Amino acid sequence: MCRPGWVFLLMSVAWANSAHAQDTTVARLRARADSLARAWREAGALANLVDSLERVRAGEGRDTIAVGALRIVTNPSPLPVRQAAARAWPVIDSLYGSAAADLARRPYIVHAVDPDTAVPKPAFHVGLEVPWDLDEASVVTLLLTNVPMAPPDPVLSDWLGAPLRPAVRSQHDRATVYIQLVTAPSEASRRCFLGEIARCVDALGLGGAAGDLERWYPSPGERRALVTGSFAEFFNHGATASAFRACASGGDGDCTELLRSLPGGALPKPLGYEARSTLVYVALRMGGRDAYRRLLANPSDPLAARLAAAAGMPLDSLVDRWRGDMMASRPATVLLPGWAFAVALAWTALFAGCGMWSTRWRAT
Repeated sequence: MCRPGWVFLLMSVAWANSAHAQDTTVARLRARADSLARAWREAGALANLVDSLERVRAGEGRDTIAVGALRIVTNPSPLPVRQAAARAWPVIDSLYGSAAADLARRPYIVHAVDPDTAVPKPAFHVGLEVPWDLDEASVVTLLLTNVPMAPPDPVLSDWLGAPLRPAVRSQHDRATVYIQLVTAPSEASRRCFLGEIARCVDALGLGGAAGDLERWYPSPGERRALVTGSFAEFFNHGATASAFRACASGGDGDCTELLRSLPGGALPKPLGYEARSTLVYVALRMGGRDAYRRLLANPSDPLAARLAAAAGMPLDSLVDRWRGDMMASRPATVLLPGWAFAVALAWTALFAGCGMWSTRWRAT
């Protein structure tokens, strides 16, 4: 009669011991997490201190050049920093708008060094080392490609694939996008070229993360070409070798599964950095002085909504305007002079004559 009571008592004691052990484990893990958090904060504070001291050291005995909101700390040298800053500032200001004012608190640090590699140079861990014999145009390019703006949020950075910087070769970039629209092995990009704005949205990666494979490469032939071309070395061995062979033989289901197994971000984008960055440039141009701030204001929102907010217009209208700019940037056709045809014909006749006189064509 007492056995059920003893069993219940033993189970209660075991449960209490187990709960106590779990509480002890949780407390120990929480203490370890708190310790790691404190160590991380201390390491961050130390790194900030080291960086601050290095910046102070880098700025000793140097001049500060101010052009607009640009602040450039540099040592006296023949380097045409002020002239280059005067040319770079309007370009930077036109891209970042009112946000460019933040650069007053984020100076460039430029170390102008002797171009003679045999001359010893002091070691600095912050700033840009620049030979002092660079010309003005090269210094302008250097300033535009190293603007010390705070980096954008990870979502925008990952979508772009590279930092957003002022366009150094805007016409060249637009011509590159035109070529991508024509030649990219993606139905979405080709239909964008033909004027389907919804397919442009897909090709630019703004249709949502889910279903990129189907949006970018909707046809079985495109998916098979990706597997057997770009990823042949990756899939044609080990556990995926049989699926690869089935895909190469026409099995679209195998092709699709292989491509879906790729790590995140590995699927080739139909339109690359130039296309995405030029879309951002158009949005910022259309949106006015505060467009860049609006683009970064709500990092948790979908990127399509953020670009529309920055431009102050619906996404379809923005993408349509972007496409118009890209189509207007078609690379110039190379026109041959009239005599080129005659020269080509003469060379053809010469080679044909040499071939006919060779021993291979003579009667024996």
